[in-house]
Parts: sequence; C-alpha cells; structure tokens
Amino acid sequence: MPERVTASFIPKESLMQDRVKRPSGPSAFAFLNVVGIVIIILTAVSAGGIFLFKSYTEQSIASKKVTLDRQRAAFEPATIEDLQRLDARIQTARALLSRHHALSLVFDELEARTGGAVRFRSFSFEPAGQGAFVIDMSGSARSFNSVAIQSESFGDSAVIRDPMFSNLNLDTAGNVVFDFSATIDPSRIPFGLLIEPRTQSAPQPGAGESAPSEPFI
Repeated sequence: MPERVTASFIPKESLMQDRVKRPSGPSAFAFLNVVGIVIIILTAVSAGGIFLFKSYTEQSIASKKVTLDRQRAAFEPATIEDLQRLDARIQTARALLSRHHALSLVFDELEARTGGAVRFRSFSFEPAGQGAFVIDMSGSARSFNSVAIQSESFGDSAVIRDPMFSNLNLDTAGNVVFDFSATIDPSRIPFGLLIEPRTQSAPQPGAGESAPSEPFI
C-alpha cells in the first residue's frame, strides 16, 4: 500500500525569528536626528560666542579710545606744540653755532699757557685750509730756558697744534727774541663753548720756572 504524503503550507520556523533578523529602520533614523541636533546646537553656541566676543572687543576699544583722549587732553596739545617748536629752534641755533669759531678762545688759551718770563709783541691770525687756522707771533723771553718751557707748555695744549719757535737771538738787553707759529684746531674753538660752561683742564704754564717779581718788559 503506497505511503501517504501530507503537504502542509504552515512554515516550520517561527515568525518571531524573522522579526528579529529584520533591520531596525526607525533606530538608525533616530540616531541621525540626534547627531543633527547636536551639530545645530554647537553651531548656535559658536555663533553666539563669536558675537559676544565681537561685542566685548568693540566695547573695549571704545573705552580705551575714550581713556586715551582724556589723557591726551590732560597734556595740553597746544603746550606740546609750543615745546616742539622751541626745540626745533634750539636745534637750529646749535647747528648754526657749531659752524662758527670763537677767536676769543684762542686768546684765552694763549693767556692761560704763557709764562711770566715770556712776552709776545705781535699777533696775526689767518685761515690755513681745511678749516684750520695759523697764528704767527713774535716775542721775547728772559732766557733760552724760558723759551723751552714755553714750547713745552704750548705742546701740551689741545687747541694749539704744531707750535714752533724760530729765529732765536739775543737783543741788546740780553733777552731772547723769537718768532712763533702754530696751527689752531678749529674743532677746539666752537662758538658754542662760549655759551656752555667750560672747565679749565690746561695746567698753568711755567710750572718749572718761578715767575719774576717784576713784570717782564
């Protein structure tokens, strides 16, 4: 007797297993929504921070500008302009004075360095090129030793350069007569020294020779 085959259209596996294996569409969509909301919030916070920082910066600049204007007004701009003009005039005057020479400083140097046993009778002063000046003098001294001491004194001078005694002879009274020439350094006799205080750095001449009790004639 043939076997009987029974056909059944009911699935043998459980329908619950199909539900578990089916991808969850609503969960993925919710995750994307959360990420989008977070991004929007961060963007809004950043925009707000930038706006607040910009407002603070503008207020700080305005406040500092007001403070600067107050401090500038306290210094009296008109007084500052007057002082600037005065400073410009002083600088111009100094520049003009630096181009002029004071001949009186040469006489001061000669007076300070001439010993009591030496006497000058003539004086000439003329330019020698490159801003320098040449002086020529004639004079007399009590002795040859006086002339040597005087030469050493002039040699120590910062104003008198290249001092030279020449034509030494004895006159009828026994005094030594001579001619003298030297170069004057123009940088040492600026006119500005007559205005600014000066200190005498030159030693008194004739330190090794006692001055005569009577004037040398």
